[in-house]
Amino acid sequence: MKKWLFNPFVYLAGEKALVIGWAVMLASAIIGYYSKTHFDGVIDVHTGHASPMYAYFYETLIDWALPVIIFYIAGLIFSKSSIRLIDVAGTLALARWVMIFPVITGFGVHLPATPPTTINEMTKILTPSVIALGLLTLLFGIWMIALMYNAFTTSCNLRGSKAILSFIGGLLIAEVISKFIFGLF
Repeated sequence: MKKWLFNPFVYLAGEKALVIGWAVMLASAIIGYYSKTHFDGVIDVHTGHASPMYAYFYETLIDWALPVIIFYIAGLIFSKSSIRLIDVAGTLALARWVMIFPVITGFGVHLPATPPTTINEMTKILTPSVIALGLLTLLFGIWMIALMYNAFTTSCNLRGSKAILSFIGGLLIAEVISKFIFGLF
C-alpha cells in the first residue's frame, strides 16, 4: 500500500500515467474553478479569488509542463540511463493527482471579495476551519512533492545526492519560472 501511495511509478508510467494524470489535472482545474482554488505556481495552491475558467487550465498546464521540461533536461544531464520524455511527462502528471483534494477543500474556505487591509480584518478570516484546511492543503502539497521526487528518480533512474540536488534545483527553477509567467497575466 505504501508503494502505491508514494511511488506508484514502479507500476504505472508512460502513456497510462499521462492519461490518468491529465484526467485528474483536468478535473482539478474544473473543480478549482468552482471552488476558486488556483495552482498559481508549481507547488502553490491558493483559494479565494475567481478567475475566468481558462486561467485554471493554463495554470494546471504550466505547473505540469515546466517540471517535465526541467526534469527531463536534468535527467539527460545527470543520468547514465536512457531517459524517455513520455515517462517523465506521465509520472509527473500522475504525481499531481493528490492536488484534487485541496481544490475540494477550497469549498470550505469562505474569504471576503476584497482582500483584508487591517490586522483586525485578517484575524477575522483566520478561523479555526481556515487554519485546519490550510494545514491539510500543506500536507497534500508535501505529498505531491514526495510523489514528484519519486516520479523524477524513477523515470530518470537517478539516486543519491545527484537525484536530491537536481530535484531541488529543478523544482526551485520551475517554481520561479511559473511565478514569473503567472505574473505576466
